[in-house]
Amino acid sequence: MDKQRVRESLDSVVGQIRTYVPVMAPYFEDDRPLGDYAHGLRTAPDVAPEHAQRQQQIAHSVRRVLQRSFGPGGPAARVTVESIRVTNIVDHHQVLNHPLLLGTNIIGNAARLLSEEAPGPIVTLSCSNVNPSNAYMRNGFRFRGTDIPYFSAKEHRDVMYYLRPRPFDFVQRLHRMKRWAGFTPADKEFLEEYQSLLNGLDHSRGSRHRDQLASVVQATWPLLFSRELRPRVPDLLYANAEDVAREALIEVLAQENFLSEALFDAEQRQHVLDTFRGVVVAWDEAAGKGTHFFWRRHPDRPRLLRLYVEGDALVPADRRYSHLRVPLERQALCEALHREDIIPSVALYMTLLLHAGVRPLVGPGSLVYTTQLKDGWLRLLDQHGHAREARLLAGVDVTGMVAGTPVFFERAGSTLRTLYAADVISAGGVDRPYLERVLRTPFKDVLSVGSSGVYDLFSHTYIPADQRLTESIGFDEAATVVHDWL
Repeated sequence: MDKQRVRESLDSVVGQIRTYVPVMAPYFEDDRPLGDYAHGLRTAPDVAPEHAQRQQQIAHSVRRVLQRSFGPGGPAARVTVESIRVTNIVDHHQVLNHPLLLGTNIIGNAARLLSEEAPGPIVTLSCSNVNPSNAYMRNGFRFRGTDIPYFSAKEHRDVMYYLRPRPFDFVQRLHRMKRWAGFTPADKEFLEEYQSLLNGLDHSRGSRHRDQLASVVQATWPLLFSRELRPRVPDLLYANAEDVAREALIEVLAQENFLSEALFDAEQRQHVLDTFRGVVVAWDEAAGKGTHFFWRRHPDRPRLLRLYVEGDALVPADRRYSHLRVPLERQALCEALHREDIIPSVALYMTLLLHAGVRPLVGPGSLVYTTQLKDGWLRLLDQHGHAREARLLAGVDVTGMVAGTPVFFERAGSTLRTLYAADVISAGGVDRPYLERVLRTPFKDVLSVGSSGVYDLFSHTYIPADQRLTESIGFDEAATVVHDWL
């Protein structure tokens, strides 16, 4: 497809998004340079005293989670309340890999990447309720257009949260799969060195693979940047959101507040169940989707059991495990959280962040469900005597868009090629001129590279069937037009 046709197709895609998905329109009209846009994400209004206190609690929970990977000193000790006041929630707890997930941390922190000031750490609340086989991971990572696994196919339904520590053994797996010969000598050398790096990190403190991953991300993030930039690049710390929320909820649910009321008061609990039924990260019992507030640890595998409220207990939907019910009582629930028998759902941990006044940096999908959660809680709080909490929640901004587009590319003849993390690392990372040029690119243009993915996400819900576009523009084609400076 020639450049003119790509440009016309991009204009059609973006035009329909602006017309039929008005919640996304402002982002595709924002012509500020990416650096200025990112700086605006970090500009927060005055923090209410209640939110300030709750954010301290979230920051404390983040430090506790990170200490399992890094010990009491080190990166965890540098996390402050300012580190979590505005935070990226659009990421999976896994090795750095997928272009879209890499883009969230670049866009959300673009203004800090070339700062002359000593930077504090970047804290990302990553989702560990994902399978190794998810589309952003595919059992490992991607390199030179090839999937590089360190998980087996039989683990595809396990969840990252409960997985035990493991070696990174992708070189051996590639040999066993008879795929090693397909790599060049230089790529073989990189893969061997990369595996040695990951296994050589200090993983002695963590009891789960999720703890290993926090160390891996912190160590490999600087390698996305050229050697001269690395000393000034802030740490990227993945604190898995389920663990942070689990730690915080043990304290929050011991107190009287609208969250504990929503769980322990039967009448209020029913209002909550009715309000959020059908929200994608909440629950839809008829469709067998989601869970009521928490997921239950499977007794035999590192997997999850769906829970539904029955009377005054959370009961596994799979009746074979109904004996693993959890009473909806303060002490029982907090003890189950402490034992890691249950972990918070996305709906619950996002509610916890809203309750604390944390500004979540979102993607197209999470923008929708976070807005639905906020609006639903506003109605509930107004209707049930929590006027002050409603005013606090109304001031929480959930519109900080950071996802939906890649930012790492390389030229391949007349076109650009989208890069995964290992591709960038193997090339020595991007240099200052590359970053400076990306930071000068208008945000709407940066976002347009991934516009076909945004279109696919929303088309069946918002765009009339007779108006839907049939031609799709890939990342490489779009980037070749938008980033023609490369």
